[in-house]
Amino acid sequence: MNVERFEALLAESGMDAVIASSLENVSYLSGARMVMQRLIPDRLALLLWPADGDPAIVVCKGEDVACRDDCQIEDMRSYTEFVDSPVDLLAEVVAEKGLSRGRLGVETHSLPAAYVNHLRKRLPGATLVDCADLLDRTRMIKTREEIEALAAAGRATERAIRRAFKRASVGEPEKKVADDITAAVTAAGADVLNFLFLGTGMRSFEWHARPGATRLEAGHVLHTDVAGNFVGYWSDLARTAFVGAPSPSQRDTYDRLYQTHVETLNAIRPGLRAGDLYSICQAAYRNVGLPFQMAHIGHGLGLGLHEYPMLKPAADEVLQPGMVLCIEPAYLDPGVAGYHIEDLVLVTGEGREVLTDYQRAHEAQVIS
Repeated sequence: MNVERFEALLAESGMDAVIASSLENVSYLSGARMVMQRLIPDRLALLLWPADGDPAIVVCKGEDVACRDDCQIEDMRSYTEFVDSPVDLLAEVVAEKGLSRGRLGVETHSLPAAYVNHLRKRLPGATLVDCADLLDRTRMIKTREEIEALAAAGRATERAIRRAFKRASVGEPEKKVADDITAAVTAAGADVLNFLFLGTGMRSFEWHARPGATRLEAGHVLHTDVAGNFVGYWSDLARTAFVGAPSPSQRDTYDRLYQTHVETLNAIRPGLRAGDLYSICQAAYRNVGLPFQMAHIGHGLGLGLHEYPMLKPAADEVLQPGMVLCIEPAYLDPGVAGYHIEDLVLVTGEGREVLTDYQRAHEAQVIS
């Protein structure tokens, strides 16, 4: 966690405290990761971080045992599920810290409205405001440890895809290729596979195809997009392969898409607006004669999948050193095939460093 950055942004915000409730932000601020926040949403974990004073965390009894192993917050309070209200306990902590009439930041996009309304009733003198922007801007600049974790996750996922494609053969089902990728990602250290989309033939056109019984057929394109979770940090990588020797048209389409990918990667530098990078990618498509169909060309990556900034039209955020971005050009030929490449990039003080092996993707793998 970048404590200095967070506390500086909190001081600038005019908020007296932030209340984190999402898995990503509770994990970031506490150092502990409680996956039950996502699996059982009503089992709340709430973290109060005052602008002046020590933070506190509210967790469910039972979860507190594992939480203590990694938690960097000394003041931990626990509630009994189905007996106590986590919001009531949080309100007591807020009052104890003299913040009952304060301006409190709340993650209104992740904390259900019923809980927000309950908190308002328990703290009628407080002003509740959304703090998503503050937390997004804190996490968008990664620490050295975060960069290393993301790079390792991305490289492990890339190797898993490459090895599975190498082992694959014409005639076997998509699910077999997907299972090989899954096994390799978990063997490389992933706690869980967040998602794996894979489709061949016309199903390669499906952006989020679920691998099934469709068999690999010579002459088809195969597309996969894979994300693992490595001790909280995401990987997110996409690759395209050819089943059998590609036709001249298939190879030409892939080569042109790869060219847009390289031009976009080469344009990344600190000081460039996210929206301008989107426009550069759009122009690269135009230059190679590919239709441009993308609502965004990538996103930040970290403890969450789509982190700030999103690389979309008119996005004003300026790229800064320490941002880790997924760049993912794609071309979907309706009813024919889908092509997709995605790599992980660090914005540096001088330009960028691609953390995954995009150069190896210059030639799409061929499954024989």
